[in-house]
Parts: sequence; structure tokens; C-alpha cells
Amino acid sequence: MKTLLFTVLSLASANACALAGTLNPLENFEPVPVSRNESSTEPVVAWLAPYARLARDFGAKPAQQGTAPSACAWRGETVNFRVAVSAGEKDLENLDYDKTVTLTLGSVMKREKTSEKSGKMKATVSPVRWTVGQGGVQFADVVDPAGAQTSVPAGTVREFLISVSVPADAMPGFYRGRFFVDAEGKKFVRFAVRVLDATLPPPQDWAIHLDLWQHPQAVARWAGVKPWSKEHFDALVAPMTRLRDLGQKAVTCSIIEEPWNHQTFDDWESMVKWTRKANGKWKFDYSAFDAWVDFMMNKIGIDEQISCYSMLPWMMKIRYFDEAEKMQKELVLNVNTSEFFEVWGAFLTDFRTHLKKKGWLEKTCIALDERPDAQLNAARKAIEQFAPELRIVSANDHPTKMSEFVYDISPTFTQSGGDVPALAVKRRAEGKKTTFYTCVFPARPNSFTHSAPAEAQWLGFYAAANGFDGILRWAYNSWNKNPFETTAFGNWPAGDCFLLYPGNRASMRLIHFRNGIEDFEKIRILRERAAAPDASEKLINAVKNLDTYLKENFTVAHGGGNAHEAQVLQATKLLNAATRELH
Repeated sequence: MKTLLFTVLSLASANACALAGTLNPLENFEPVPVSRNESSTEPVVAWLAPYARLARDFGAKPAQQGTAPSACAWRGETVNFRVAVSAGEKDLENLDYDKTVTLTLGSVMKREKTSEKSGKMKATVSPVRWTVGQGGVQFADVVDPAGAQTSVPAGTVREFLISVSVPADAMPGFYRGRFFVDAEGKKFVRFAVRVLDATLPPPQDWAIHLDLWQHPQAVARWAGVKPWSKEHFDALVAPMTRLRDLGQKAVTCSIIEEPWNHQTFDDWESMVKWTRKANGKWKFDYSAFDAWVDFMMNKIGIDEQISCYSMLPWMMKIRYFDEAEKMQKELVLNVNTSEFFEVWGAFLTDFRTHLKKKGWLEKTCIALDERPDAQLNAARKAIEQFAPELRIVSANDHPTKMSEFVYDISPTFTQSGGDVPALAVKRRAEGKKTTFYTCVFPARPNSFTHSAPAEAQWLGFYAAANGFDGILRWAYNSWNKNPFETTAFGNWPAGDCFLLYPGNRASMRLIHFRNGIEDFEKIRILRERAAAPDASEKLINAVKNLDTYLKENFTVAHGGGNAHEAQVLQATKLLNAATRELH
């Protein structure tokens, strides 16, 4: 998905091949502080605003001590609080902190009749580690497992993420808790969650068409296991389950070698092995493809779409084993020749038969990434001739005249304004999907390591504001050699290649991104309820106010600005106001 930059990474891919079998590097790596705050003498424990960003030496002591502002939440939603622990002139080694926090229902909302009931819910606490982003700057981004051991070097700060997963049966009302840290004496921060009388369904019932590209080979390399082995799939369970719980709908598959010509540290090996037999006919081995798709659909539960890359690779090459010469060879194809149709006709015919036997034919799409219309049209003709049941997925700079033939289109964010939202409505009525995507561009809004934290959540509001079915992003877990050391890779902006760290560790960017997905779903539910025949006038007006604000502020032009935090906060305020009118 990075058409202009792929040549730089050919050399990086060579390094990846050399390291493909290496063991997992140290997962507790953290860069040493570049500088320390020498004016700090005493430890401080303080809450942080949702989108605040501290330097590692924090410049000055965090001042927001005591009680954090309360957060509103739906039942079934996850809300997060942030706490900073700054060390004084001494290291805080093996910090003693609350690994979990119990929140207790203190006061019940007036609408709740059973006011004598009480309730509790749990919050988990995770230390957030530092890594290196753009320009060598350190960012607090690696969310360690809840309760992980951590220290705070003198003159630096450690952030903690407090995550509250509100139970689906939680009683509406205010839940309060305290987070304790022993930082040269017990210190604490109070926080509270107001649970509203509304329920977010479980992720498997979310409507968002989320497509974060997976890279299973990166997991094999990091785990030091053979690709597609039992050990490989064991290592894939946790990260792919997390992906499912984001609302992911598509399984990323490679049907040829390197469809993007070595743009990643780990090679994109084909899940289908191509062989040209001595008699000139083609043979295909689907063993890896079958294992991967079966795992994702039946073990994990991501089962709506199978996206296969690609009939139109960036270099238009197919790597195969020549049985007659007993060697690997490459075939360069041109869409204007009969050979293109002969080769892909053989594959599509065989692939169609195989998919039909597996029961996957109706869910499988041929994915054509950033290809011109002339090439896309040639692929379309071949598909219609040899496997007409297969649909087309296409991420492209902007919709074109070929888009009407594409089931799932995704223009880049910068080209997703204008008449595209209206096109998305028309396509949805036709049973088609329309999303937008971010990758190395735009500079804003995005989810790079250095992006303003609110930008990742802003994207979910943008999708809802403009009537998109969801979001596509390159990529979920295309790791570099060691992402704990740096999030940079090649010419890409740091953090572009992954939102998830090895060991199933979320990034803070992923936390904010997920908040935006939940916002998308909540807005969808509010609109549906407001459109119901029995909707109250107050709910209808509150949703209108929310929609008006979204339409005016969540635009391509505003996305390139610097007001993401203010816009997200105001949209959240209006969303909560509409929620309070649900009943």
C-alpha cells in the first residue's frame, strides 16, 4: 500500500531473510532515558488527561493530583484512565502498585428503580513502556500485560493505563475506585465511571467493516517457530483474538509470493505454492492457505471476508517451482497479453473448485491494491470468465469508473471527501462496502507513534460522520526487527507498520483507535434508535445535534489540522448527551 516507496525496502527485506529463524529478542527491552529531570526531588503520582503527552523527563512535575474527571461509559464498553508516576532523585525499582482496582457503585442514576442494589466491577492496571519513534524521540506506547513488573528511573516518568471493561449487566450509576502506588510512601489517584443506561453489543455483533492487514509470518519469526506449525498457530491465538475483538471482518491472505515486493521486514510468503509441471500445466498447493483461513474463521471467529492478494502484484511477477528444471523461477505477466489470462485462468479455475469444496467461495475476494483501471479491468474480466463468484476488493487513491465493479472499495483518507460519502450510501444499498484507509499518508490524521493521541480515535468519528462502512489500515502487526527498541522501519513513518507489539501487547495508539471503533458503533445504535417510530423528540434532537457537529467538523480538511482533541471531546460530549435520552 505504499506505491512510491517500495524500492527502499528491498534491502531491508534481505536482512529479514537472514533473521527469519532467529529466536525472540528480549521483550522487556526499553531504551535508556535520553535526559532526566534533575529538578525533581520527590515522587509524584498524578492523573493524566486522556490525550496528554509527556516527555520522558516530563519537563515539570505532573500537577493533576487527586481525583481524575469521571468518564461516561455504556455497558459493554471499555474506558481507560491514565496515571503518571514521576520518580524524584532516586530510582523507583520494582514499583509496588495496585495490579487491579475495584470500583464500587456509589450512587445510582435516578432512572434506575432498584436503587438499593450495589455493584462492583474491576479495572486492570498496565504499565506503559517507552519506545523510539520519529527522529529518535521516545514515546510512551507499549502497553505491558496487566500487573507487569516495572521501575521508574530517577528523573523520569512512568505512565499506567487503567482499563475498565464495563460488564454487560452493570447497573447504571457512578462507580468509584482508587489506584494506589508505593512511591516512597503510599500515594493514590481517585477515578470514577458513570455507567449510562445503554448497552454496546459484543464485538462479534459490531457492524463496522474493519480491515487491519494481518502478517502471520511476523509472528512466526518473533516466536522462533516454523510457519504454519502448531506452535505458530498457538502463538497467533492471542493477537488474532484481540483483532477479532476490535470488530475485524477480513482475513488477509497472500496467494502469490511478495505481492507488495518486499515492503516489510518479514517476507510475505505465498500461502499457495505454485508449480509448473513438466507437461506445462499448473499445480497448486493450498495447505498453508487452508490452515490459515480455517484457523481465522473457525478458531478465532473472523469469518466475513477472505481477501486474497493479489492478481496484480506491484512487480507483476509470479514465483513458482519449475518441475522440469527443478528450480524456482519467476514469470513476468502483462495484462495486455493472452498469457495473463492463460496463467490466471488456470489458477482461478482451480481455486474456484477448491473454495467451493471448502465452503468458502462466497466469502472470498481477489484483492487488488492501488492498481490502475486498465489493470483492474483485465483482472475483472479474468475473474468473470473463470470464477465469477469471486468478488473484488480494491484499495485505491480515489474511486474511479471501475469502482462500480468492486465489492469493497477503500479510497485513501485524503480522497474520501467530496462525493464519496454519497457514493458510500448508494453502494451500501447495492450490498457493497465502502471504507477509507490510512497508511504512510496522510501526515494527519493517522496513528503513527508521533501522531497526536486523539487522531486515532478521530478516525472512528470520521467514519461515522461520513457514512462509511468502516476503516482499512496498513497494518496490524508487520513488525520490524525489534519494535520495543524502535517503531521505525525503512522510509515509513514510525509506527506505520503495526498497532500491536509482540506478546499481544497493545500500543496506546491501538487503545485510542479502539475507542474510535466503539464510538462508531454507539453512533450507529443512536441513529437507529432515533429513527424508530417510538423515538422521543428529545432523542431525535440530540442525535441531530450530534450529526450536525460530526458533519461540520469531521471532514478531510479538518483532519489535516490540529483540532482533533477538541473535536473528539466535543463529539463525545454530544454522544453522551444523546445517550442520556435513549429511554
